[in-house]
Amino acid sequence: MNTSNASFCENKIVRLFYAHKILIFFVPFLIYMANGREIGGGDATPTAFVAIEIAKKGSVFLDDLHDYIPYNKTPSYISEQRGHIVSNYPLFPGIMAAPVFAPFVWLGMIEKGDGDLVWNYLSKLSAAVFTALAGLFMTLTLRRLISMGGALALGAAYTLGTALWPIASQSLWQHGPSVLWWSVCFYALIRVESAAEKRERNRFLLLSGLAAGAAVLCRTINGAGAAVLCLAALHRYRLPAWRFVLPAAVLTTILLSYNCAIFGSWKGGDVVLHSLNWELNRVRGEPFSTPLLFGLAGQTISPSRGMFVFSPFLLFSLWGMAAIWRQPDPQWRIFALTIPAPLIMLIVFSKFIIWWGGNAHYGPRYQIEMYPFLILYIAAVWPRIVAFKPLLYAFILLLAYSIFVQWIGAFCYPSGWAVEPFSVSLDYSRYWDWKYNQIWSCWKSGIKSPFS
Repeated sequence: MNTSNASFCENKIVRLFYAHKILIFFVPFLIYMANGREIGGGDATPTAFVAIEIAKKGSVFLDDLHDYIPYNKTPSYISEQRGHIVSNYPLFPGIMAAPVFAPFVWLGMIEKGDGDLVWNYLSKLSAAVFTALAGLFMTLTLRRLISMGGALALGAAYTLGTALWPIASQSLWQHGPSVLWWSVCFYALIRVESAAEKRERNRFLLLSGLAAGAAVLCRTINGAGAAVLCLAALHRYRLPAWRFVLPAAVLTTILLSYNCAIFGSWKGGDVVLHSLNWELNRVRGEPFSTPLLFGLAGQTISPSRGMFVFSPFLLFSLWGMAAIWRQPDPQWRIFALTIPAPLIMLIVFSKFIIWWGGNAHYGPRYQIEMYPFLILYIAAVWPRIVAFKPLLYAFILLLAYSIFVQWIGAFCYPSGWAVEPFSVSLDYSRYWDWKYNQIWSCWKSGIKSPFS
């Protein structure tokens, strides 16, 4: 095929996706579902049962969880507080998933003693929907900043080249709902920037604040991003910024009030989880006692947890962080002001005593909430990447590798890496072993069968 024909086919595909935008949702969604199994962990379990209990009883308490999941010792993901069994994780992702679970609960397909097949798959289905929607809103945001082809390319990078595929989309972790609300927030903000009428501008400013607050309801660390965005909105929009700040502050206050009422601390269930650090991960010390430089290296270049190892195309976001300030178009200004948000998140993750995020997942997990920000920064330099062929080829190569690595996680995880030749909990230097890392181990273990 000659160059002109290839260009014509490329443009035809781009036009097809934008003429039928539902494809931007359904293509990633079907890819997420293609492995035919849920890839989760204990942390995702209480979120699924919050959804079940809401549909069944209109309650967020998990008092009868033992009848569904028999246990002799209370699992780490739940605890007894104020006379009830509660999730140690935020409730909002489960509330969001309740409409997906409800029809199956009402049809009697999730009953005590029935096993975990149905609710596990509904957990995966919910997560895949949330994550694919995140990709849709991110692509729509990007389209208002760069070309249609660039928006589709970076949208695909976002949904398939990062941990959104093997982690966020595979089970009801907090991450899928989180990135959905960040993507909605950014879409609303770009609509604020392009709004022709004051009423439209105010409406989208309110939506962006609600979305930022909803992200906080999904995961507490998102509070760092919401705080940065509140300051950015005040700087950018002055008095009208209250439409962003107020809903974000109200939703954050709801989360903190619930945490204080149930757990006796604004930190919520994190207080319980931190008390289990030794039992779960064989580590002792204050929650944020990891040396910063060591943690930063772990977050970025660890062969089994580093985001630049699993998604090396994200290296272009570092360039974007510097270049976004020089963008002449004023609609970039609000996103330039968000740069402290992912940096604060990265520092928090790096200082955390369990910087690797636990052993029951593939690759980097803590950094997932950073990805919506980083993709926007890559968009800031996208025209320059496309204009210089060596840069474009480098980006394509790194993205192709990133997608392949995520495919390994979606289809080949788990392997025996976490316990062979001995448990990583006994020697955390294994996170720095380049010869026997998690990617290579999962690849060698082969594709896992559906329903496994």
